[in-house]
Amino acid sequence: MQSKKFLVIGTAGHIDHGKTSLVKALTGVDTDRWEEEKRRGMTIDLGFAKLELPDGTVAGIVDVPGHEKFIKNMVAGAHGLDMVLFVVAADEGIMPQTKEHLTVCESLGTKRGIVVLTKKDAVEPEWLELVKEEVEEFTKGTFLEKAPVVAVSSKTGEGIEELKRVIAEVAEEVEPKRAEGILRLPVDRSFTVKGFGTVVTGTLLSGRLRAGDRLELLPAGREVKARSVQVHGRPVEEAVAGQRTAVNVPDLKKEEVKRGDLLATPDYLKPTDKVDAVLKLSKDADVIVTSGHKVHFHHLTKEVEGEVFLIDRQELLPGESALVQIRLKGEVVPMFKDRFVVRHYSPARVIGGGEILNPLPPGKFRRRFAEKWKELLKPFTEKNAEEIVLKLVEELPGRLSPRELVQFTALSPEEVESLVERLKGEKRVLVSEEKLYPADHLKELKAQTLKLIEEFHSKTPILEGPGKESVRGKLKAPKELFERAIRELKEEGKLEELEGSLKLTGFTPSPEGRWKGLVERAEESVREKGLKPPTVKELAKELSVPEEEAYAVASYLKRHKGFHRFADFLMAPEALETAVTALKELFSGQERITVSQFKDRLGISRKFAVPLLEYLDQLGFTCRTGNERVRGEKLK
Repeated sequence: MQSKKFLVIGTAGHIDHGKTSLVKALTGVDTDRWEEEKRRGMTIDLGFAKLELPDGTVAGIVDVPGHEKFIKNMVAGAHGLDMVLFVVAADEGIMPQTKEHLTVCESLGTKRGIVVLTKKDAVEPEWLELVKEEVEEFTKGTFLEKAPVVAVSSKTGEGIEELKRVIAEVAEEVEPKRAEGILRLPVDRSFTVKGFGTVVTGTLLSGRLRAGDRLELLPAGREVKARSVQVHGRPVEEAVAGQRTAVNVPDLKKEEVKRGDLLATPDYLKPTDKVDAVLKLSKDADVIVTSGHKVHFHHLTKEVEGEVFLIDRQELLPGESALVQIRLKGEVVPMFKDRFVVRHYSPARVIGGGEILNPLPPGKFRRRFAEKWKELLKPFTEKNAEEIVLKLVEELPGRLSPRELVQFTALSPEEVESLVERLKGEKRVLVSEEKLYPADHLKELKAQTLKLIEEFHSKTPILEGPGKESVRGKLKAPKELFERAIRELKEEGKLEELEGSLKLTGFTPSPEGRWKGLVERAEESVREKGLKPPTVKELAKELSVPEEEAYAVASYLKRHKGFHRFADFLMAPEALETAVTALKELFSGQERITVSQFKDRLGISRKFAVPLLEYLDQLGFTCRTGNERVRGEKLK
């Protein structure tokens, strides 16, 4: 069990409102790590620091840039926050990026926060009260509406201890992140350490990470190995969900991994270039969204361009929500219930965000499929994992494994396994060859099998039935499930299997209608040709029928009239008896015979003699030794 709670705290607020100074006052760490940041006096990229609370809780603080030009970096750092320190400078109040950052936090589902009024030392008490009133009005209807408000001065240290106390109080309400699920580590930085190779950092969203673990780099799909793991700069045996984590992956070159990539437990997640989601447009957005609206899509630490297509309405107004499909120009690796942010394409500004529903849509949404699409998304909107599984299995029979359901349900592998086992026990799903099927799929497969065989009997009444593998191929049925269907049909007395063919119980092949005439003509022709038999293809031309029908006639004559098939030739039984009699006569005066002796004796060419002798070898009348034949077992 975890003895400590780990959480992630982010800063948010307008440029120059003192976010970085606040983090330094809380932790002693200057998160402006780039020379350009120090020279310009503003945060450009993400910064990180560690804060230990009195109760042992360890918080990783993500310091984000406030400037509008670096909002995409802010969004990359704001995912997965347990709490936000929402910074408003007392000497300026609410500013443009204050509003934009609040939209980001709301869109990403941030549940808890503290409003921190910085630069307390720069204003009079009366002015501070006015700013508090402004903040109170600004946060109405948001997750910050009832959040604590703490005024501080990073310069003098006033209020910092009180802020730490309030942070500890809010932290007690935070539930630990799931360490039981698959590992997901969104990459926000990668760099090279001499002697170790590439190091990747990020906030561990779920799961556990140990040295030696196998990982998958997505969307590339490349498997790598974790050599060592650090949390806040210190080596650890295990990193758990909620911790700022660095992992050494020497298999990768620095340029092969970048912000926006994801390290995950192998074989559970698939990349996609489209997602179905709920999109909420900010009430402050100054756009009306219609299908085809271009956006910048932010998911975890990745940004990619995309287009919004509305599913349940024609247009989306500010403050409203809609079911949408977002088609992307690049790939992301989402899970059900992941949060995202969208920015207007140009000029780039935050306009809203929402929650992933179906992380792997079956295709591109089209308006004519709107009702069906909404029906498919219904269990996702209701957040009902059981119904999600049943709906997916109904829509995609035989195409999903239990392992793949992790991405669709956001459950742990163990939870998915338990759910599938229960559904199997309740006879609501079938599992065959690691694929899921609806409970009635076996019943449908049996019905389709009988129908196909019945059609075969009707079309070709002179044959026993279609080949077993031919039936399975036409039905595109997995072997294990098909064998089960055949077994049950035989037990039910509806089906018989004979030498690899399937026939309905009680069916007896017989030439009827035109087939009777074809069989009679073929039989007569083959008997007349005697030791110079036709091939089945030649017979097809003679009868003026497709080769498929000629082969059916040949099979009937073989099974029911004793004819012989070899090397595509069809020979009457009396002709073969003549050949065997000739063999006996030849062997009566010698131990070995040649092809020439055999063909001369029968008065046929090598065209017939060679395949006929090979057939006689198979039947056991002769045995080949070099270029000659000796008696087979049936002639000894």
